[in-house]
Amino acid sequence: MRADDLFDDLPRTTSAGPEPVPSPVGRMRVEYRDLQALPDDVLCVISGGQAGSTAPLTIDLRLERLGGPAAEVWYASGPTHAGRDGIVRYAHDEELLVGVIEEDERACGGIRSTALMLYASMRQFQEHCGFPHLLRMWNYLDAINEGAGDAERYRQFCVGRALGLGPLSGKQLPAATAIGRQQATHQLQVFWVATRANGIAIENPRQVSAFRYPRAHGPVSPSFSRAMVAPDRTVLVSGTASIVGHASQHEGDAQAQLTETLRNLAAVTAHAGVRHHTAHRQDLLKVYVRDPTLMPMIAERLRAAYPGASPIFLAGDICRRELLLEIECMQSG
Repeated sequence: MRADDLFDDLPRTTSAGPEPVPSPVGRMRVEYRDLQALPDDVLCVISGGQAGSTAPLTIDLRLERLGGPAAEVWYASGPTHAGRDGIVRYAHDEELLVGVIEEDERACGGIRSTALMLYASMRQFQEHCGFPHLLRMWNYLDAINEGAGDAERYRQFCVGRALGLGPLSGKQLPAATAIGRQQATHQLQVFWVATRANGIAIENPRQVSAFRYPRAHGPVSPSFSRAMVAPDRTVLVSGTASIVGHASQHEGDAQAQLTETLRNLAAVTAHAGVRHHTAHRQDLLKVYVRDPTLMPMIAERLRAAYPGASPIFLAGDICRRELLLEIECMQSG
C-alpha cells in the first residue's frame, strides 16, 4: 500500500500561497516560559521531562531538556473544559482543542499496531468532539531508527499511522513532528491541536511533499503537510530538517545541515505568506538535537537568524539516521 493510494485527493497549495481564511473570534496564544506562577487562563502545558502543572491538560514529552524555557504553554481564550474520552485526554475552550493519547507498545503488539490503534482512536474522537479540523500533531516514540529497511521503527510507525487515519479524500493532512526518545519508555505518545474552523495546508517549494515520497523511503509515505496556516493566520511549521527534494543533505556535517534547515524554514514560511521579521512577529522554535554537544553551535546560529526568539532545545533522534537536528516553529503576528 502506498500513501498515494490513501491521499490522492489531498488539496495542494500553489505558489500564490494560501487562500484567505475566515476571521476568527480570537487569536491563538502560545508562549515558551517557565512553570512558576502560571496564570489562570492556561489551557495546556507541554514540557520536556518537567514536573506536572495544575493546567487543565499537562503533557510530559519525556525528552531531556538541553536549554531554553521549561515549557510550551497554550492559553485559553475563554472558559475551559477538560476530560477523558476512552484513551483520549483533552482540554478545550470555545475555539481550540488539545488532545493526547499515550499507550504502552508492549500491550498493543509493537509500534505499527500501536500507531494504528492510537490514530484510529484519534480519528474517531475527532469525528464527534466538535473540533473537526486538525492543525498540528506531534509523535514521540522510543528508538525511532531501530531496525533495518522497512522494519525500521519509524517506517512501521508511518504504516500504522496511515492505516489508522484511513482515507482522507477531500481533507488536509496536519503539520506534524515525529521524534525518537533517547531513553526507553515503551510508550507511543500522540497529541494534537484541532479547531472548529479549517486551516490551510502549506507545502515547501524546495521539497517533495512528504505524502508523495517515493518507495525508497518506506512502504507508506509520512502523513503530514509541511506547515498549516491556522484560522487566525498563525503558521504552524512541521519538524523541518536538511532535506531537499526528498533526499537528505550534508550527511555528517551539522553546520551545513543547520544551514539547509534554515533555508527550508524560510522557504515554507515565505510560501505561507509570513513577512520576514516584522515588528510584532513572534517566533517560537523547538529544536531537537541528536547529539547534545551540537547545541551551542545551533543556539548561536539561531540567535542571528531569529533575533528575539528563545528556543527550547530537546535531546531527540530524528526520523532519518543521517539527520542530526530538526527544528519546528510557530510564527504569528
